[in-house]
Amino acid sequence: MTQLDQEQRNFILQSAIQAPSADNHHRIRFQVDADTIHIRYTEELLPQGGYKRVLALLSLGAVVENLSIAASRFGLGAQTTLLADPIQPRLAIQIRLQPAQAAADPLWQVIPLRHTNRQVRYRGPKLSAIERSDLDSAVGAYPSSQLIWLDDPAQRKQVLRLMRRAETARYRNPILHQEFFSAIRFDVGWHASCTEGLPPGALAVEPPLRPLFKLLRHWPVMRWANLLFGADHIMGLRVSDLPCRLAPNLGLLAVKNTDHPTVFDTGRAFQRLWLTLTNQGRVLQPMPASALYALEGVQAEDIPIKLQQDLAQGWKSSLGANIPLILFRVGVARPGKIMAGRPQPEFFLDMPPEHAH
Repeated sequence: MTQLDQEQRNFILQSAIQAPSADNHHRIRFQVDADTIHIRYTEELLPQGGYKRVLALLSLGAVVENLSIAASRFGLGAQTTLLADPIQPRLAIQIRLQPAQAAADPLWQVIPLRHTNRQVRYRGPKLSAIERSDLDSAVGAYPSSQLIWLDDPAQRKQVLRLMRRAETARYRNPILHQEFFSAIRFDVGWHASCTEGLPPGALAVEPPLRPLFKLLRHWPVMRWANLLFGADHIMGLRVSDLPCRLAPNLGLLAVKNTDHPTVFDTGRAFQRLWLTLTNQGRVLQPMPASALYALEGVQAEDIPIKLQQDLAQGWKSSLGANIPLILFRVGVARPGKIMAGRPQPEFFLDMPPEHAH
């Protein structure tokens, strides 16, 4: 049996919560019980379908990958069980730490350096053959995911069309608009970070456009801006088409099905890919909308059926039977001045299960 000391526990949990989440808000808690770490949901059960289920599982996968990498620093293996206990539906993951079962993974050193970089322009050069091989190996640790590069001009043109369609919908649909803007912490201003939610300064909005962007968080303003000068189309171009058109590399992780284990492992593969890119001196921005809104069942989450069908058909014509889950751009850029923070590990700690009431 392994008993973590406080320094090891804090390092492992701090590394875990440095994994990405869609809105910089991890809705989980850890319970550390001797040699076992339980990860529990805090607010609601795992969604049963649609893109919110996929986002939750991808985030869990990234958390667990970081946790496992961090544990390896101490020679600890991490035996992971997904959705461990059917009679405890809020129990998402059970991880049993095993001493002397893992060599130290050098990626633990870059976990604090990984961040989402939203600068419009990424510089080159493009990924070399050696770098791509390293990324293939990173993703290959979880063979249910396939790494696909979208750097052929004709293929990228087709994908950009899908991305514009999806991103435009985020500013045209009032529910998607609210979902996006509710994650932005305008209360902290443009020059400060925050431990939960997205600080506006991390969004790479050009200073002259910041007042207008802040106004667009109000749906009546957004709706009128759409009618008067097509703000939804402009935003779709600005946040997806232009950055991805300029990026040296555009890629995605695709799967054959979207069952729980496959999506969870894809989250692990994506985090490993991202850390490897960080280790190569490159930055990444996830661009998920066009893939997520194409999934089956998203109509229940207010995605218009015509949008879902068009996106699904567009991806099928490009990828065949493969299902895209995570689209991303890659390049070289300076770190932003403002980056999202995280709460301290103690914030995420609950009592061990046997002490909980």
